[in-house]
Amino acid sequence: MDVEGGISTLEGYVNKCARALLASCLMVCTFMIANAESADSSANEAAKELMNPPGETAGRHPWNASADLTWLPGSDIKGTGGKLGMQEFESRFGRSCLISPKLSIATDFAYSLKSIDAPASARLPESLHTLSVGLTGNYQVKENLGLTLLVRPSLNGDFKSIGTEDIRTQIGMLGMYHSSQKLTFLAGLIYLQGNEAIPVLPVVGVIYRPNEQWTFSTVAPRPSIKFSPNRTSSYYIGGEFSGTEYRLHDDSLDAEEIRYRDLRALAGAEFLLFSALKLDLAGGYAFDRKFVFYDSSRSDVSIDDGPFAKLGLSLVW
Repeated sequence: MDVEGGISTLEGYVNKCARALLASCLMVCTFMIANAESADSSANEAAKELMNPPGETAGRHPWNASADLTWLPGSDIKGTGGKLGMQEFESRFGRSCLISPKLSIATDFAYSLKSIDAPASARLPESLHTLSVGLTGNYQVKENLGLTLLVRPSLNGDFKSIGTEDIRTQIGMLGMYHSSQKLTFLAGLIYLQGNEAIPVLPVVGVIYRPNEQWTFSTVAPRPSIKFSPNRTSSYYIGGEFSGTEYRLHDDSLDAEEIRYRDLRALAGAEFLLFSALKLDLAGGYAFDRKFVFYDSSRSDVSIDDGPFAKLGLSLVW
């Protein structure tokens, strides 16, 4: 079989079907809505890290820091009544290092906080925390083939007390094959140690860049479409899961494990400021919102769908 000829034929087909890729992304989002129970936002963040491994930029900009704030206004609580509002804050500080032309690594320290404003009748924690340390390594097996490994232990809980059962660990591996300058195939797995919902989540899909402006990604669990008219701005639409499991140490809640989950459709814009500072503005709608309890006889708490807004800043130097 003529491999080069096969690749050319595949590129031609993908190029003709560029519009169909948009529909494919929307179909992937629809599939995710139907299967939201099986996803976890920890895996969502891990997939993001695996898809953006340390590389050549490690030598030019070894240090990085970021902060994100997401606001979800009050939405009705089903069953008990009342409204629930929530704010999410995430921050990260890290350093990457280029060991050799083929090997690069990155380490970081991250913290996230969910602040929950709900009536006492809902019996929900006021805050949930995650504190983690990550190590990511990327090895270029060949010019067109790279392997990325991620290890991220974390403490997830209400932090009223901290014990060994608060520990969660993500271990992910991803292979990225560039069949051409336009077409990239990705496949990997993320293992979620300590999670009740799902122990392993696959990461698989295709990234297609027909030109310098457009990027189409069907990679689950983060499908997206991005348009970059120039080097300093880009605009995107996509879908993602949000949700993490936490350990509870408050006897009045009558539960030891809790998981918040939702499915988000969003649109946003990124702007590069002063060559090193990036501003990210996004908004969208959160669906299928729920607090799920484990090791408890109490019922889960469902919240009406609602909008959200996000502001993010990232800096490299």
